[in-house]
Amino acid sequence: MNARTIALVIVGLLVINGLPPLAASAQTSKIQHIIFIIQENHSFDNYFGTFPGANGIPSNLLLYTNPGEKNSTTVAPYLLSDATPVYLVGDELPPGVSDPDQLVSTSSPYLPHHLTSEASPLLTNAWAAAHEAYDNGKMDGFISAQGGDTQTMGYYDGSDIPYYWDYASHYVLADDFFSSLLGPTFPNHLYIASGAAGPVKGLSQYDWVVNNTIVGDLGSSYPYDELKLGWSTLAQELSLKNVTWSWYTGDPDPSEGNAWNVLPLFTYFQQNPALVTEHVKETQSFASDVKSGNLGAVTWITPGSWAPPTYPSGCIGIDTSEHPPARSDCGMDYVSYLVNTIMQSPYWNSTAIVLTWDDWGGFYDNVPPPQVDEFGLGFRVPTIVISPWVKPHFIDSTQYEFASMLRFAEDNFNLPTLGARDAHVNDMMSMFDFSQAPLAPLIEPGNFFQEGPVTSNTTTTTTSQSSTQTQSSSNGYLLPAVGIVAIIVVVAGIAYIAGRRYMRPRVPAPRPPQNRQVALRRHIIRSFRPPPWSPPVR
Repeated sequence: MNARTIALVIVGLLVINGLPPLAASAQTSKIQHIIFIIQENHSFDNYFGTFPGANGIPSNLLLYTNPGEKNSTTVAPYLLSDATPVYLVGDELPPGVSDPDQLVSTSSPYLPHHLTSEASPLLTNAWAAAHEAYDNGKMDGFISAQGGDTQTMGYYDGSDIPYYWDYASHYVLADDFFSSLLGPTFPNHLYIASGAAGPVKGLSQYDWVVNNTIVGDLGSSYPYDELKLGWSTLAQELSLKNVTWSWYTGDPDPSEGNAWNVLPLFTYFQQNPALVTEHVKETQSFASDVKSGNLGAVTWITPGSWAPPTYPSGCIGIDTSEHPPARSDCGMDYVSYLVNTIMQSPYWNSTAIVLTWDDWGGFYDNVPPPQVDEFGLGFRVPTIVISPWVKPHFIDSTQYEFASMLRFAEDNFNLPTLGARDAHVNDMMSMFDFSQAPLAPLIEPGNFFQEGPVTSNTTTTTTSQSSTQTQSSSNGYLLPAVGIVAIIVVVAGIAYIAGRRYMRPRVPAPRPPQNRQVALRRHIIRSFRPPPWSPPVR
């Protein structure tokens, strides 16, 4: 029996006798600190639908305002702007806010286009609206689910959120990362904490409960602080295993539970209030904890009213969460402050930052979410992984969801799974290469503020199924055929000069292969970002 056969036999015996999943990854990992930054209410296509190489908005996409009437008006994706607000209502508003007018009073309707502002009419991210938009996988009900509001088709690009595009081009962008539940904020935050949104008892009379699982936000129908959620969380598991952790919230009272600050709603922490006092903190403590060497092994950061000292003057008074109508650029500045805090500390070389958004926010996405059970998956959300050990300039098309974040921490720190969704998901380790030279930090200025509003010329057309529609004009990012040809010619020239053949155009269907490395990404992005975007000064 040769050495190879002996090795195979040993591996087989280990597997048969219960080798822990991905134990090798945990043993070779250089990650000692994992940070989850959770922002609010944007779909993948809303932020990265035009990102080069990603599985984004299909070219020539048209959606009917009423998918059941093929002679109805059609709408194409269009560019939004940070300078004009989008309003999100329905099942969720930021904690403590009862009316969107309390945040912003501007309103402006659009159709599918580059959002020249934060979306302005009233979108909803509710359970019912999400299912109507999904339409059994047809993904054609987004406009009708919003009552005809075409701002669901709006998107942002590198001119609106330049730091996010920088992170995505320099580190890892996950373009097959789904929210866990096909619905709004609160249940998805429960999945982020625990990999589940139930079971709950004695609440079946409420419309935000389906089969003993929370599927909606409570609104004014039930006080959050009266919930007693009895299943386990990752934070509970970390406490039991003596792994350090912190949960930072932007709210002024960390002990008060709500749709974003969910840990105080769990029975375990209600019965152990000292753990809440010790571990659930105001976000302003994050920088001081890092400076004093007290960063936990696992950290969650959820938004709220707190803003960093570097917040631009134009953002003062604007929520950091990116929950419409809050501005995306202001939320991005807040996030860059958090990321810079790690990058400028000794923790950088041992940290992985997972930046994600909690739900679709009422915005269009083109990829039908796989239905792993009766509650989800939900629509894709933007997710960027930042670390010196991730594969550079990499788009990861492995299927993930919020439970994958839990599994990443569980496998990295040799913890058992919670037995919820986390037991059956991919763990995000394929994004990392611990044999590479560590990547350098990318420090962003953290002061971007888009003046505006930017004019966005868009058109709707009454058409039959075979008809076409005029593309968005100068600020639209979906290029007409001539523009696409021009890009191909320029990129081909770059590849020729570099002495290599690299050109590989994105094809929306079939789905892109997994784990595509996008070489020359930063050069391509710098070459083709539309005005008025320009690379931030470093």
